[in-house]
Amino acid sequence: MKHNMKIIFAMCIITILASCLSPYSGEPENKTGLPSGGTPVEISHLFEALEGGTAYGSKFYTSNPKYRTQSGYTLWAYNSDPSGVFIERTVNLIKTTGDNIAGYGVIICSGNREVDGRSEIVFLTIMINNNGQYAVGKVTGASYKPLVQWKTHPALSKSSGIITKIKIVRDTAPGNENQYNLHFNDIHYPASDFFVDNETPFCDGYGRNGYIVVISPTDLNGSAVEVYFYE
Repeated sequence: MKHNMKIIFAMCIITILASCLSPYSGEPENKTGLPSGGTPVEISHLFEALEGGTAYGSKFYTSNPKYRTQSGYTLWAYNSDPSGVFIERTVNLIKTTGDNIAGYGVIICSGNREVDGRSEIVFLTIMINNNGQYAVGKVTGASYKPLVQWKTHPALSKSSGIITKIKIVRDTAPGNENQYNLHFNDIHYPASDFFVDNETPFCDGYGRNGYIVVISPTDLNGSAVEVYFYE
């Protein structure tokens, strides 16, 4: 009986600890999402506008340790006008320094929408990391919900300093308006590379676009995080 009680007690402790784990602990796919304690924050000044020829974009850079927290930090900024109907978007991304498992990518269809009788910022986010993975999520106010959990993709590189092309195309077929197809480095796998915005408040393919970078708890320890975005 005592032996059984010890086993039950140990299992309870494991369950409690598991429920308290940070998304940055455990397996890599759990370490790269938006941390529950790391509220997505708009910080435009860290995203420096880049222009050259017909291309434009932003450079994200920080070495400031104030963004290094136990639960991580998620920073984003707009790069488009306040309104617009989303049809498709292509962005080339390069992360030169920073934790390989921390995500970076784009936001689309951001705008104020009604949530339980109040106005909240709502947007969709598509992120990759330098560990060959991608994830899709939806931000509502200060909360993040995964639509596609972190998963490995054969077209994504497991290295820093490599250009990755992300193309997002909204499906305009009647009844499919909330489906978005994904292409990585011009490679598309129709059976899996799409996501659906299927929960209210719907983004409805409308709003502002931008960029997003996740700072992991191991970043900014005497180093910097640097990401380039080109469109």
